[in-house]
Amino acid sequence: MTKMNNPYSLSDFIAQILKWKKELSIFAVSIVTLSIIGSMLLPNYYKAETTFYAASPDLAKPIPIGGDDKDVRIYGDDKDLDRLFTIASSHEVLFFLIDSFELYEHYEIDKDHPKAKFKVKEEFLENYKTIKTKYGALQLIVEDKDPKTAADIANTARMKIETIAQGVVKSSQKNLIDNYENNLKLKKTQSDTLANRLREGKASVGLFDTWGQTGMYNKMLSEAESDLEDAKGKISVYKKYPAFRDSVIKYLAIVQGAEGKKIKSLSEMEKYAPILSDLKQMESELSRLYDQISLDKERLKQLSASYNAKFTALHLIEAAEVPVQKSRPKRSIIVVLSSLIGIMFSFLAVLIIDNIKTTDLFNKNR
Repeated sequence: MTKMNNPYSLSDFIAQILKWKKELSIFAVSIVTLSIIGSMLLPNYYKAETTFYAASPDLAKPIPIGGDDKDVRIYGDDKDLDRLFTIASSHEVLFFLIDSFELYEHYEIDKDHPKAKFKVKEEFLENYKTIKTKYGALQLIVEDKDPKTAADIANTARMKIETIAQGVVKSSQKNLIDNYENNLKLKKTQSDTLANRLREGKASVGLFDTWGQTGMYNKMLSEAESDLEDAKGKISVYKKYPAFRDSVIKYLAIVQGAEGKKIKSLSEMEKYAPILSDLKQMESELSRLYDQISLDKERLKQLSASYNAKFTALHLIEAAEVPVQKSRPKRSIIVVLSSLIGIMFSFLAVLIIDNIKTTDLFNKNR
């Protein structure tokens, strides 16, 4: 009764432990033995790693016409790396690997089970990880009981990620090529229509060279007016002198020819005048259209060359090699932790049992 009223001390705890030392020793040996056996039954897992950087999409772009490659980036930024992370964890990659390496059978999962896809995915994700290193690279980690399978899955996953990343860029390039081709067809139709209108307009007034021919008649008119003024001036002078009668006749002939040339020039220019402005505008528009078509064709040629050329979507730093050292389980840690936890619970059980017995005995003595 006195003992029940005294505070519980370390000496009481030690006394209780010593009282059960035989049972505790047997239990401790059993716990350690079972921990060792249990850890030995756990399968070995091997970890394979592959490391790579994201490549810049600039590598897949054609060099701008008239530009250079001084601003082309080699390595991608965080957005490009995030894109690789997204692809790495996509269903397309995961189930490509699951099907390629027959992981249903490998993980002993029944494919006919309603939740087979969920189970195999969850099992695979426990052994498949992607992390960002402190240097900004992507590290893909695969663990498996078979070291060669782990390395093969890691390398295959990396190659599949690159294929999909390339496909994303190729798809964008193909859309751009299709847009350029459709745009070229539209501009070709516009240029053909405009060229026909221009040709018909010239034919209607007998014009073959809009700028050259009108320039020629302007020059002819200017020369005719100049000749006419010059001849009239000389005639007025020579008329005062009978001896220069032949010169007067000569310049009268020149005046007649100049007037004829002037009339011809004015007549032709009057014929072209109503349509000349439209024709010149059409020729300028057609010239700009031809320049645009020429530029678009060159751009399309570059895009097609880039589309057909190979490019990298990632820069490989280290391929996965077949691991020779297991990554888990850490058997020594498992044995130590499980043994300590087991012994702690055995001490707790001894205290509970002994206190219950003491309490029962105290109640009976009362």
